[in-house]
Amino acid sequence: MIAMAIDTRPQGLSRRRAADVAAAELRAFGAALTALDDADWVRATDCKGWTVKDVTAHVCGQYEEIAKPTVLLRRLRTAKKRYPEMIALDGHNQVQLDDLGRLSPQALFDHLAKHGPVAIRRIRLMPSIFRRISTDRFFPESPLAEPNLGYLLDVIMARDTWMHRLELARATSRVFDVDEHDFEIVGQVVRDLDRGWRRPPLRLELTGPAGGVWEIGTGPPVESVTADTLGMMLHLSGRDGVDLPPDSPLDAARVVF
Repeated sequence: MIAMAIDTRPQGLSRRRAADVAAAELRAFGAALTALDDADWVRATDCKGWTVKDVTAHVCGQYEEIAKPTVLLRRLRTAKKRYPEMIALDGHNQVQLDDLGRLSPQALFDHLAKHGPVAIRRIRLMPSIFRRISTDRFFPESPLAEPNLGYLLDVIMARDTWMHRLELARATSRVFDVDEHDFEIVGQVVRDLDRGWRRPPLRLELTGPAGGVWEIGTGPPVESVTADTLGMMLHLSGRDGVDLPPDSPLDAARVVF
């Protein structure tokens, strides 16, 4: 059994460790796909309007775009023309589904197996000059805590894949497997929560898989919140997660996934 992480202040990841976490999450997502049966692929997920197959197509598209950046640029251009009523991120995601949603489950698995490892290598080797590119130029309506390509690759990619793996587990009633890298992903969510915190400081204890204890805000905590880890991650992402009282300091808290 993996013990709960205890870290007074949420910490950042080194570039090397971030790539290791991304690689571990890619493996975990691939393993989750192998556990699915034929009926699972059409089940609804926490992503409104998306099935298990749609979520998988989206994840496949994400790694394909890192492995082949020209695909990202093409999809962004296509989205502007095809879905002008959508914000850039939503239009881009829809084009991913247009491109890959028609593939069979086996073809999607093969697609991820082909492009995923290449994407991880690109994350490890990408020069600093490219990592500093602003993500606001691609997704202006969806600002990140650090609006640059390096943060997107080091933090958001693994986090996004992790959340979609959780959605697959919930949609198909599968066990959500956790190892050491899951603690790192949860820790980075808490770090972004801390960086945007404008309320009195608090002690946050997350229980269950990938849980931990952190201090949020500046100064000694004046209150404490305890919640289920996975439920809190769903809540912070804007999905249905834990039921917090209306006066909870985390009731309106959100973190980009």
